[in-house]
Amino acid sequence: MNLKNSKFYKRIQELRRFSKEKIRKDREQRTSVRLDMALSEQRPGHDSDFEWSSSPRRHISPRRRIKKTKTKKKLAGTRLTAGKDTVCSSPADEELQPDDEIQSYIQLNDKCYRLSCTRQLAGKDSRVDASSISEAKSAICVSNSRYAMIGKISKTLGYKLVKETKLWNILWSDSFPGVELFKNMKRFQQINHFPGMIEICRKDLLSRNLNRMFKVYPHDYKIFPKTWMLPADYGDAMNYALTHKRTFILKPDSGAQGRGIWLTNDLKTIGANERLICQTYVHRPLLIDGYKFDLRVYTLITSVDPLRIFVYNEGLARFATNKYVEPTSGNTTDLYMHLTNYSVNKRNSHYELCDNDDCGSKRKLSAINNWMSRHNYDVKEFWTNVDDVIIKTVLSAWPVLKHNYHACFPGHDKIQACFEILGFDILVDWKLKPYILEVNHSPSFHTNEQVDREVKRPLIRDTLSLVSAVLADKRQIMREDRKRVKQRLLKTKGETLQRPRANGGSSIGKPKIDGSHTKVEPEEELDSLAQQIAWEDSHMGNFRRIMPPVEATKAEYYSQFYGQTNQVSIFAETAASKKREDLARKMRLQIEEKKAKQDMMLNGRNKTDKRKRQVVLLPRAVREKNRVQLYRLQEHWVPGFISDAEERLRHTWLQMRSEAIRSLRITESVYATLYEAGNLSNTDMAVYPHLYQHLQNGFDIKQHI
Repeated sequence: MNLKNSKFYKRIQELRRFSKEKIRKDREQRTSVRLDMALSEQRPGHDSDFEWSSSPRRHISPRRRIKKTKTKKKLAGTRLTAGKDTVCSSPADEELQPDDEIQSYIQLNDKCYRLSCTRQLAGKDSRVDASSISEAKSAICVSNSRYAMIGKISKTLGYKLVKETKLWNILWSDSFPGVELFKNMKRFQQINHFPGMIEICRKDLLSRNLNRMFKVYPHDYKIFPKTWMLPADYGDAMNYALTHKRTFILKPDSGAQGRGIWLTNDLKTIGANERLICQTYVHRPLLIDGYKFDLRVYTLITSVDPLRIFVYNEGLARFATNKYVEPTSGNTTDLYMHLTNYSVNKRNSHYELCDNDDCGSKRKLSAINNWMSRHNYDVKEFWTNVDDVIIKTVLSAWPVLKHNYHACFPGHDKIQACFEILGFDILVDWKLKPYILEVNHSPSFHTNEQVDREVKRPLIRDTLSLVSAVLADKRQIMREDRKRVKQRLLKTKGETLQRPRANGGSSIGKPKIDGSHTKVEPEEELDSLAQQIAWEDSHMGNFRRIMPPVEATKAEYYSQFYGQTNQVSIFAETAASKKREDLARKMRLQIEEKKAKQDMMLNGRNKTDKRKRQVVLLPRAVREKNRVQLYRLQEHWVPGFISDAEERLRHTWLQMRSEAIRSLRITESVYATLYEAGNLSNTDMAVYPHLYQHLQNGFDIKQHI
């Protein structure tokens, strides 16, 4: 057999040619000098503010020539002079000082040019131009969002709209994504949800976290109304209702948009097994023009380790549409008075649309600040208290957020993998004390009214400008990942590239013991984190940073809430914990009983019956063959044909049977026999009342009635 004519040999030769061609292209790419790299090359710690001057030099090797089309684009607006037969040389690398003149050389049209430029050291106040977003052409995917405004604003900022299957930089979704999406994200990608943020976005989990923190820090966590989770805390809620005459508001544990919320003065009307969130009603809220209202405060979280929180200076105040009266037994059903949800009040005929800031059922926070200033309230102190409520709410779930983030993104070392806009609903009482009501993980970005457009459009624009997606070089990261995969597959000897760790604050710059010697991790993660912090602080827009706080005293105060240890023992041996254990045990028994009934219905008798004869199992191949055959029979089964003649014959026989029973008086005979034996049931008396009445009167129903 001639091997040269075989398909295997031809395939080997084809792979060889492909490999040689790839090596040749890589070599040419490495040796070629690109003009854009020459213009953008910088030393570390210097900016690229160039003052150009030129002088001609001699020819260079033809290998280093550059295409004319590229150079014309890159050198538009630069001043160059050319000379013939000049020699290209470069100055030696020296330590540069600010405002030093640097010389470099490029080649254009078979001539070499000397470029002279002045570089300045980057100071602390140096900022990255916002136009870098449009130059980088970052991609954003908004296919999982129902708000068209996000895509329009992204286009104006220079983002490219792509599908989810493409390599996007930012993915904007209205719902929580799955874990698989988190696991498959690249190191340059960001998503607008943190894993585990549901810990404060569901009403029941938020109540559990706040109650836990209140038991540990009772003086610091008086930031929410007294809350019980039913049915676990049913006994505690009933004991509180017996000693306090209060109005309670009941909410579903995972509801939204005001659905399923109602008020009551008597907790006895609640079932012991209903899953609800029970809160004491704030009966004296702050009123504006006689109406109750709450505040929608937009909060941006860009990192959980370290924790960085920004609050938008503009937001919404949502008003009820009926004037407020303290709750009584007659007005607890008036939801337009007690609830401030927009989805509820927009259905009321009294909902007011107004373009003025001082009127309308939905107003901006700036209008509320102006109203407070006119009524001699301390606006600065009020917003300091609101910021305190937001920080403590996020800190209640911080251990879970940190753990989930590092579990889902162990390799994000360039930028943070997530950011999230949260909508905090804050209720203010008559003493100007804020209370947290709920947290929305996906606040509405509908722009049905003018006030919505004035608030939400700048919010989205400032958010996309603040996130650090543009700091990650997509091409460089993909090259590094491919190189790492190649080294792992080919088992390259020498120094191995380890998978980078996430930039957690606890692991940066700390030594690690490896065998008998000690290694110190590189500080690239610290540089990336510092770069992100500098970017965020210089692109805040209308945001203000509340965490970490600027004041050192506040930073020291909030540091105590990070050490949440021994959380399980807080609820140990309490009435609520025992109630939870009883409910869990009852649920487990119910599931076991249901499963046992299903098995008994399928098999005819209980599986746990020890008297059941042990059946000899057939070989596995035989059982599998029988199972497939039975499945095919069931799959292709069709009902048989029934002829009209057979159906008429069946009806005739049924009529003959009924006539025989009636003529032979079989029913009456059986009924009389049961009556004489005393075995008649209540059902028999109800179905045949006339027979029972005749037997009571002494008639012989066997012969005649």
